[in-house]
Amino acid sequence: MANKEKPRIKAVLFDMNGIIIDDEHIHEMSFRETVKPYNINLDHLTYLNCCAGRTDRAGYEEIASKFSTTLSIDDLLNQKSQMYLKLFPANKRSYDGVIELIHSLAKDFTLALTSSSSRNEVDLITKEFGINNEFKITISGNDVIKGKPNPEPYLITAKKLGFSSKECVVIEDSRSGVISAKTAGCYCIGVTTTHLRQDLDQADLVVENFSSINSQIIQELAS
Repeated sequence: MANKEKPRIKAVLFDMNGIIIDDEHIHEMSFRETVKPYNINLDHLTYLNCCAGRTDRAGYEEIASKFSTTLSIDDLLNQKSQMYLKLFPANKRSYDGVIELIHSLAKDFTLALTSSSSRNEVDLITKEFGINNEFKITISGNDVIKGKPNPEPYLITAKKLGFSSKECVVIEDSRSGVISAKTAGCYCIGVTTTHLRQDLDQADLVVENFSSINSQIIQELAS
């Protein structure tokens, strides 16, 4: 009996924070400042463990659990969103080569963006870097019930694109993002922009920079 032909990769799904925009420091500052009135000193490691790669709501829920306290999460979400928008203009920067990679891959694949950030942040960042028209769809944290590491964000993205998960390659930087992508059934490339290589060990391929990614490498993941 002949082996079934493996699916050809048709779509590349980009995470946003830690992949397109180097803004983890903005999110960390925003989280840290908003929980100070609760007498919470949010250090860098705690921020990474509780918040990185998750929706803002999930981040605050993890903080509340870790510090055994009750937080007014809806108020904090609004405060953080406003603080992020305030800090963004002076602190924005993209990663070397990622904008060029997006424009290049758009010639060969359908592109989508799947982020844990708010809809306002997704729209702001994609427009700011002139890449909003390269993505067929964008999924924000507002569009899902269960955020990363749950597979829902990538399952929703693939479904809206009309592709199977096995026809999609995800580009991620966090452990929770890689788990989300792989659990959804997608192939995944981890980039060590914010996390160590060992944190991304569930990805199909781990690279150190965006110049290591191209259309051929993406197709080879499914071969």
